[in-house]
Amino acid sequence: MDEKYALRWLDLVVTTILDPAKTNISTIGSHELESFGSLMQQEITQNKTILSQAAFRIFSKRKIQRMVGQYHKSLFLLLETAFERHPQIAATSEKAMSLGKTAIEAINELLDFIEHRFGEYIDLDSWVPSAHLAGVRDSISERLEKLTPWLDAAAESTPLAAMILGAFSMLSGEDQKKRRATFREVFYKKELLDQLEKLAGSLPTDEQSLRQLTQILVFMNFNSRSFIDYYTGEIAARIRQMPSPTEKRGALLLAHKDFNQLHHQSELRLHAGSIDVKTAIGRWFDAELQYLETQREWETPAAAQSLADIPDNSADHTKILCFLSIDQIALLLRALDSLRIIQARSMNSVFQRIAPHLSTRRKKDISWESMRAKAYQFEESDKQRVLKMLESVSRWISELEVQ
Repeated sequence: MDEKYALRWLDLVVTTILDPAKTNISTIGSHELESFGSLMQQEITQNKTILSQAAFRIFSKRKIQRMVGQYHKSLFLLLETAFERHPQIAATSEKAMSLGKTAIEAINELLDFIEHRFGEYIDLDSWVPSAHLAGVRDSISERLEKLTPWLDAAAESTPLAAMILGAFSMLSGEDQKKRRATFREVFYKKELLDQLEKLAGSLPTDEQSLRQLTQILVFMNFNSRSFIDYYTGEIAARIRQMPSPTEKRGALLLAHKDFNQLHHQSELRLHAGSIDVKTAIGRWFDAELQYLETQREWETPAAAQSLADIPDNSADHTKILCFLSIDQIALLLRALDSLRIIQARSMNSVFQRIAPHLSTRRKKDISWESMRAKAYQFEESDKQRVLKMLESVSRWISELEVQ
């Protein structure tokens, strides 16, 4: 056998000793089988050392990637072979079944080491071989079983425990045994589980553990829609209790500051194709602050003064002061007419009937012809202002309670 082959004992056991066509394992004594198990374990330890030393000696990323790829490929082939033969050897003898289990555990141990130590050199979007994935599922299920009591207590009265366990069910659930998974998904779930176990070992189940648990999910980029809704919903509930817009804005700014100071890793995320959790929640803060700012503008003394500046005569008394510009009003009316939310004989009729009854802070009398022209000559800033206004209206309506 080639002495340069780093996996010679694993290869010998899997491809020869455990092959019923090549070896009658019943003729091998217990002492020899134990020796094979010890030799495989020694080989695993030696290969961990070899790989660690190589990482310091080799400065070429391409060479390290090639080395890791060779190990990965060889180990996966051995693991798939061992899994395929396991039912056959299990029926042969208890000694054969024990040796096969030892070989599978040894291969998975070295694979776990490589994936943890050299994960950056592995193609994260490639599929995890089914034999290795079976071992990953068993390991995650066992760890989750130990973690669940703490998680339920720490997240009591919140949906967080169900969210987290639901994310892991994609790998550990009985109905998912045949589902494929990428290395990206497996690495994320392992790292999330590591973080949760560290937290469970360092904190009791109290209010602090719930806060720390939420921070861990932000750090781990747990970008599920349900978690984002939970996080923003908790803040919105606190903000609604504030009596004035000024206090609401102050509390929201403080929550935004606290959120921006949370640590966050962007390399991995729960759902690879979905928006980053920091971006999603950050946009929610921006929209809420814009809404409160718009609300404040409408309630300022300047707005009241603008209304007072309109002469109180029969012609102007019925005018409605609008805090959008003429361009923005025109764009909004054009959209309402196009979507048939309002309807007149023509778009000209819409402007003719509405423009005389409106005024802005800059213009008391609005020409309907000018407004019609503005509907087709708006700028990007006008478009964004209208969109933000509509978002504010939508948010205000959503906060209303049905009587």
